[in-house]
Amino acid sequence: MRYFTYMAEQAFKTSESGERLFYRGGFWSRPYIVPDVATEQRLCRKQVLLLRWTLGPLILGQPFLFVALDSRITSQPLWFLTYLTAIVFTFWFIGRLTFRRELKSLQRAQSRLPVRSFVCQMAQKHSRTRLVLRLLACLLFVVASGWLLRLRTAHAPGFSHLVSALCMTFFGLLGVLWGYALYLNLTNDTPTE
Repeated sequence: MRYFTYMAEQAFKTSESGERLFYRGGFWSRPYIVPDVATEQRLCRKQVLLLRWTLGPLILGQPFLFVALDSRITSQPLWFLTYLTAIVFTFWFIGRLTFRRELKSLQRAQSRLPVRSFVCQMAQKHSRTRLVLRLLACLLFVVASGWLLRLRTAHAPGFSHLVSALCMTFFGLLGVLWGYALYLNLTNDTPTE
């Protein structure tokens, strides 16, 4: 699936000195220096497989899990926080096992890329239309979460305020990220795919 390949490719950036970098934990983590193309391809294949076998089942299985647990996850904050913690820990642990041997041999970069450079490289991989659509999707999720928060008792009696607030925060931050990428795309006049 191209979706997981696209996501895996987002973990690779180019430093200002031209080195290829692998961000295992997002832009807040300190990246690894990728010494050659073969290593980058190997890391990318592992990243794609990791996403397919972790994120794929999560996306497809989550609705069934919510139905099976009779909405306890979305209605009781303790269940939701336990679920969220378990998901984050599982992703971290499987990722650590997947990349452990490979990353031992790689050197870490002295510092992270500046946020502007990181997001600018994201912006270069997208057309302006795609960036606008991603920003609008995030805003739609923020509005939907806010609507559920506001109308909780009348329309979604089992939906927790905490779940709504966390969804609003998560998609709000994603919206800021995509909005910044769109701004950089519009102002830098960089070529887009």
